[in-house]
Amino acid sequence: MTQGPDLDGRLALFQAVADSMPWAMFWKDRDSRYLGGNQAMAKLCGLSSPQDLVGLSDTDLWWRDNAAEYRADDLDVIESGEQRLYVRLAFPSENGGTVWIDRHRIPLRDPSGAIIGVIGWFEDVTAKKLAEDAEAQAQLEATLEMATPLLPVADGVLVMPLIGKLDAQRATQMIDTLLAGVTQHRAHTAILDVTGVRRMDTTAIEALARAAAGVRLLGAAAVVTGVGPAVAQAIVRLGVDFGQVTVLGDLKAGVAHALASAQKRGA
Repeated sequence: MTQGPDLDGRLALFQAVADSMPWAMFWKDRDSRYLGGNQAMAKLCGLSSPQDLVGLSDTDLWWRDNAAEYRADDLDVIESGEQRLYVRLAFPSENGGTVWIDRHRIPLRDPSGAIIGVIGWFEDVTAKKLAEDAEAQAQLEATLEMATPLLPVADGVLVMPLIGKLDAQRATQMIDTLLAGVTQHRAHTAILDVTGVRRMDTTAIEALARAAAGVRLLGAAAVVTGVGPAVAQAIVRLGVDFGQVTVLGDLKAGVAHALASAQKRGA
């Protein structure tokens, strides 16, 4: 005779615990119909009470366009019996934007251990995601800056030794660093040494031409060193115009050329 009140009390306690959670939490049956949820979930759904969620499915809620995807995710947990924790994904916001969430799903089991549905909860980690992205971008920029060092080797002479692959992103960083350095150091000559570049494709060669053009616009001379026969052939084949850029075989020759030019200007 006491089982009814005891059960009601336990359910009320469970609901109170769930409502105290800061995350949106729900539980569904095997057909992905909501059996319940907490207050945060009701608020997210635009409902006044968690009780209003009972019997609904994702097709009844404002994220109905994603209902098929969420049903598949429910079935994955129900059929596999495995947890799916810390799944980060973009989630549509009610105003049409996007937020980032960490989503968790675990099987809902009855006292015998049989899976009767799924329990899920998720937290808004948009701020965390943006901070992580900003940190990753900062690290990338620092790596690119280290990968494109600018070395003052003499008064008014800068050398940028390029090593590895020169892709579009690194090419942009190279040009920005080079032009800023020419201005900062009031350089009269900027030397781009490509001895360490593994492969000079169209992107790399065009980047060199743009960098050299930018240097000349700042009133400095551009010198490219380390150009071997294969690179020279690629430049000719692609028809990239290096204009008034001095192209020399190695860095030593480039520095000597820069110093000699400086002496002529000072004479």
